[in-house]
Amino acid sequence: MAKPAKFLRNVPRWSTLFPVVLYVLFILCILVLAFSSRSQGDAKFRKAEHGASNGVASNGPNGPAPLVYRKLEESVVNELSAAFAKADTNADKHLTVQELAKFINFKIRTHIDEAIRTNPIMFVEIDHKPRDGLVSWDEYQTYWLRERGIQGDSHVKKAMFDKLDRKIKESMVRDKAHWMEAARTDPLSLTLDEFLSFRHPESSTVNLLNLVDDILRQFDEDGDELLTVEEFSDVQTTDLGEGKKFILSQNVRERKEEFAKVIDKNRDGKADRGELLSYVDPRHPRYAIQEASTLFSLADANNDKKLVMHEVLASSAIFISSKMIHTAESFHDEF
Repeated sequence: MAKPAKFLRNVPRWSTLFPVVLYVLFILCILVLAFSSRSQGDAKFRKAEHGASNGVASNGPNGPAPLVYRKLEESVVNELSAAFAKADTNADKHLTVQELAKFINFKIRTHIDEAIRTNPIMFVEIDHKPRDGLVSWDEYQTYWLRERGIQGDSHVKKAMFDKLDRKIKESMVRDKAHWMEAARTDPLSLTLDEFLSFRHPESSTVNLLNLVDDILRQFDEDGDELLTVEEFSDVQTTDLGEGKKFILSQNVRERKEEFAKVIDKNRDGKADRGELLSYVDPRHPRYAIQEASTLFSLADANNDKKLVMHEVLASSAIFISSKMIHTAESFHDEF
C-alpha cells in the first residue's frame, strides 16, 4: 500500500493540470480555424482562377469583365461603374452615343450651375481684410494657404510653404498666371465677375462674350457684327489667337450645315451676338455630342455603335479625364 500512496502523491494535482489542458485545447482550436480559413481561401482562389481561365472576372455591376481590369484601382472602377449606370438610362447595359452625350451635357450643366452658385459664397469668405467688394491676391493667397493648414506670420507661412509638395507649389504658380488673365481692371484684385473668370472661366459670361468678340473679329469680313453662312464656312483656321481655340467642323459643307442647324436659330441667314453666345456656351448640346463622339471613336473596340462596361474600363484613362467623370478638371485643362 505504501507504493500506490507514494505514486498518488507524485501525480500532479488537477488544479495544475487544468490550465495546461485548457491551453492545449485553445491551441488546437486556433489551428483548426486557421486551416479551415485557408481551405476556404484556396477554394475561392481556385474558383477565381477557373473564371480567369475562361477570360472573365465577376466584378462590376454590368456583368463579367476581363481579369486584367482587376488591376485597376478600385476607386477608378467604382467611378466609371457609377457613371455608366447613370448614363445608361434604359438599363440595358449598353451606352449609345446619344445616352453618353445626354449624360455629359447634364454633368456640364450641373458643374456650371454649381460654379455660378458657389462663386459669391467663396468671394465673401475670402474678401474680409478689408471687406471692400474686391478680392486681393494677398487675401486669396492667405485663403489658399489656410485651406492647406498653413497659418501664422509670414515667416511661419514661408517655412511651411517650402515643405509642400512640388505639385502643390506649381498649382499656386498656375493660379497666379490665371489671376493675371482674369484681372481686367486691377492686376492686384478681382471683382466678383473676375473672380468667377479666375476660378471657372468656362462659367463666366464675360469670358464667353470675349470669345464671341474674337470670333467676329476673325470671321466677320464686312465688319457688320453679324456672321453670314458664307463668312462662317469660308474660314480655314480654328486658331483665335492668344492660345484660344474654337471647335469648328472640318469642311465647308459641314460648316454650312452647322450654321443652318445649330447657330442660326431664327433662320434669317445671319448670326447675331445672341446666337453666337448660345453657340459658344459650354452648355450647348453640341459640346457634349462632340465629346461623346470622340470617346466612342476611341473606346468602341468592335465598332457596334454601343459601349459596354469592359470597353469603358479598357479605355479608363480617357474616360477618367473626360467630362463624363471629372468635369471641372477637364474644363480647367482646356481653359
